[in-house]
Amino acid sequence: MTLVLVIHARLRGDALPEALTRLLERLPYAKRLDLERREPGARSASLAGLWLALEGAARLRGSVVDAALLRFPADGKPYLEGGPCFSISHGPQHVAAAVCESVEIGFDLEEVDAGSGDSLEARQKLPRWTAIEAVLKAAGRGLRETRSVELDNLLENGTLAGVRYRLRPVEISTGVVAHVAALVPLESVQLVEWPVPGLA
Repeated sequence: MTLVLVIHARLRGDALPEALTRLLERLPYAKRLDLERREPGARSASLAGLWLALEGAARLRGSVVDAALLRFPADGKPYLEGGPCFSISHGPQHVAAAVCESVEIGFDLEEVDAGSGDSLEARQKLPRWTAIEAVLKAAGRGLRETRSVELDNLLENGTLAGVRYRLRPVEISTGVVAHVAALVPLESVQLVEWPVPGLA
């Protein structure tokens, strides 16, 4: 059975908790520099996503996963040496990591702010957008190829460069739209809320 664990947390403020500061210090030099150049909120959200990916990997493996195993190739998606596969996404208030031991996955979330003045039409497009981004992430491709992704009407399948990806919606919270994508059907998607130390 193909199990995907989606582990998520709420973001609160821009301050970097001690646990995430320690994680930042353990990252490869180039990635650390990249994160240190970001705005505080983006830095905190990215580190929280990595924290959740490591926690999800530990939960699947049954043992602690060392942050030193994280790899950040210049032209590819981040990965954990020895697995499992993971994909991270965040919005202003939520961050999540999808983790899977058996297959490469892509994950995307978007937040719906009912009071933001966004049109109903714009909010209705979010399921398609998260499905497209999930396919791109599963394929290790960037947003430049957005128009190359074809989705079926039910958002169950997405095709990119002749390759079909299976899609599953993920219900994280009210006001959060999310999808996970993989090359095989995802029989089980488990959702776990996990407090990031200092953010909860």
